[in-house]
Amino acid sequence: MRLHYFTKLLGIQGYRVTRMSIEERKSREAVILELGRRRHDFECGKCHRRIKKAHSSWMIEVQHLTLWQFLTFLRVRHYRVDCPDCGLTLEPLSFVAEEARVSQSLASLVAELCKVMTIKAVAIFQSLHRGTVKTIDKLAMEAVQASRPLDGVTVLGIDEIAVGQGQTYWHLVSALEGPRGPELLFVGEGRKQRHLAKFWKWFGKERAQSITHGVIDMWKPFRNSILAKCPEAKIIYDKFHVIQHLLKALNDVRKQELRKAAGRFRGRLTGKKFILLSRRAHVRGKVREALNVLLSVNRRLFKAHLLKESFDHLWSYSSKTWATKFFRHWVEQLKWSRLKPYHKFANMIENHLDGILNYCDKKVSLGFIESANLKARNVIRMAYGYRDKEYMKLKIIQTCTPWMREFSPWTLIHNNSS
Repeated sequence: MRLHYFTKLLGIQGYRVTRMSIEERKSREAVILELGRRRHDFECGKCHRRIKKAHSSWMIEVQHLTLWQFLTFLRVRHYRVDCPDCGLTLEPLSFVAEEARVSQSLASLVAELCKVMTIKAVAIFQSLHRGTVKTIDKLAMEAVQASRPLDGVTVLGIDEIAVGQGQTYWHLVSALEGPRGPELLFVGEGRKQRHLAKFWKWFGKERAQSITHGVIDMWKPFRNSILAKCPEAKIIYDKFHVIQHLLKALNDVRKQELRKAAGRFRGRLTGKKFILLSRRAHVRGKVREALNVLLSVNRRLFKAHLLKESFDHLWSYSSKTWATKFFRHWVEQLKWSRLKPYHKFANMIENHLDGILNYCDKKVSLGFIESANLKARNVIRMAYGYRDKEYMKLKIIQTCTPWMREFSPWTLIHNNSS
C-alpha cells in the first residue's frame, strides 16, 4: 500500500508518513508509522514564535488508534527550540494528547469509552495503563466542566449526599431549568453555608442575580445561602423530602401500635413496614391483601395511612389559596386522632408552608434532584470508592448530566483528525 494513503487517512496537518514497519510492542505485533515534517521552520511551545533552527531533537512514539487487530504507534521526531523570549521550550505536537503519550484521537476514544466502561476494562481493551486511562478521562471531564455554558439558568436545586463513613456530606447543585434542560452543575464538600461559597464564585455573581427559584430540602444553610446570593429567588421545598418526613411519622405510628399490640394482632403488624409506607396504587396481588388486613385490624394505622395517601394532592394545585385550604382541611382531620407524630409533622409543615406553596406558581421538575442523588450514590457504589475526590466529583457530574454522558466517540475522533 502506498504511504500517501496512510498520510491521508491520518489527517495530521504538517506531517506525512515516510515509513511503515511491524515491530513488537507490549508483547504484541504493532504497526509503526514514521512521520516526517512538511515544513522547515519550528515553533516555540509558549509564545508560538517561528524559529528557523532547532536546538536539539529525539525520536518519540505515540500510541494511536488500532489498525485492524494491530496496535498502532506514530514515530515522530520531537524538537526543542531556543526561543529568544522564552528560552528552551519544546515544540508543540498538536496531535498528541496532554499528559499522555497517546494521540488526540485515541484520547477522545478513551474518554468516550470511560462513559460506558470501567477504567480497567478500557485499559485492557486499548492496551494502556490504568493510570493513563484515568488521567485522560479526568482531563477530558475537566475541560468540559471548565467550558460548559452556564447562561440561561433560572432555577437551581441543592441537595446533599452522604459520602463514606461518619457524618461526611457533599452538596449537589443542579440547574432545573435552562437551555439544556435539567443538569448537574457542581459537586462540593460539606453542607454548611460557607461550603457553598466555592460554587457561587464559580457560578458568577451576575448569573446568581437571574435565579428566580431555588429548590431545596428544609435545611437552613441551603436556604440562607440562596437568599443571600439570589435576592430575587423564591424557595421551593422539595416534595420528596417532605414526603420522607411524612413517611417517618407514619412509621412512628406503626411502632407505637406495635408496642401496644399483643397476641395475633402483633403478628399481623410485624414485618409490614414497607407495605405500609408504599403508595397504595403500587401495591398489587397478595401484598395488597396483606395491606388490607393490616389496616382492618387497627383504626389508627388506617387513618394514618389515609392521611398519608391524601397529602400528596397538596402538590396538584395551581392556586395557593386552594392549596392552603386543602392543608387546613388535612390538619383538621387530625383532631381527636391522638397521632402525635402526625401533629409534629403538621407543625413542621406549618412553619415551612410558604416554600411548599411556591410550587403552585412554578411547576419545576422536582424528580431530577432525587434522581441525581440516586445516580451519585450508584457511581460511588459501583466504583467501590475513589482515591481521587476530584475525579469522583467529575464522574458524578458526568453521570447526572444527560448531554455530558452521551456516547458519541467517532464524531469526536474525526473532529480531532481533521
